[in-house]
Amino acid sequence: MIYISFFNYNMARGTQQTFIGLNNYQEMLSDYIVHDSVEFSVFIILTGMILETALGLGLALLIIDSRGETLYRSISILPMTIPMVVSGMVWKMLLNTIYGPVNYFLSFLGVPQISWLGDPIFARLAILMVDIWQWTPFMFLILYAGVKNAPGDLIEAALVDGASGWQISRYIRLPLVMPLVTIAVLLRLVELLKLFDIVYMITGGGPGTVTYSFSYLIYVVGFLTGINLGYASALSVILLICALALTALLIKTLNVKRLLGLEEKV
Repeated sequence: MIYISFFNYNMARGTQQTFIGLNNYQEMLSDYIVHDSVEFSVFIILTGMILETALGLGLALLIIDSRGETLYRSISILPMTIPMVVSGMVWKMLLNTIYGPVNYFLSFLGVPQISWLGDPIFARLAILMVDIWQWTPFMFLILYAGVKNAPGDLIEAALVDGASGWQISRYIRLPLVMPLVTIAVLLRLVELLKLFDIVYMITGGGPGTVTYSFSYLIYVVGFLTGINLGYASALSVILLICALALTALLIKTLNVKRLLGLEEKV
């Protein structure tokens, strides 16, 4: 892939490869579709990460030690267990402008019909909404495990001192779970960087190219329009570098050497 990225290898024009150096990488700087895909990817990564982390942490703190905790926990992770092929089809029907249940129920509130998949702004919000729905349970599971493992003696001492449930969460559970928040955020960042299936199943990158994620752009360039393997490879190299950088940060944060017992003992 790295080798091909330095060549003009467009199968729509024949199979001949011509060495062009860094031209494929330079083309990205003036390609407005690349700019749009980067903008959309950054929007999804930042907004999705913040909302999913906040919702996951809030849900973990909400159901901890509550009646029916096991039931709530099981219900909370259901969206993550549904294959994207299935949930994508369901969401396309739910968000249908004319027949979709979402617009139907919004009409009772006096909201006019929304073209969820046809309007550039709402199409982006639809992708964001589905991603939050499906992956907030992932953040919840990680953060719930951290909240659940808070030392019982600290909580009992706080209860004896008359602390409320909110104070226990704010001053005991939340500080203890913050390292897990960092790990969960980095894990989710890597996944959001590779966002593809939701875009493919729900909007197909439309309307136009406004919901092209960077991964979906690579798919379109390499396999759908033009079959330009050289340019698609260059795009893939950029995505690979970003993913490796985040993965290296994740490994450093997790201190994998220490976890595996490979760290030198002083």
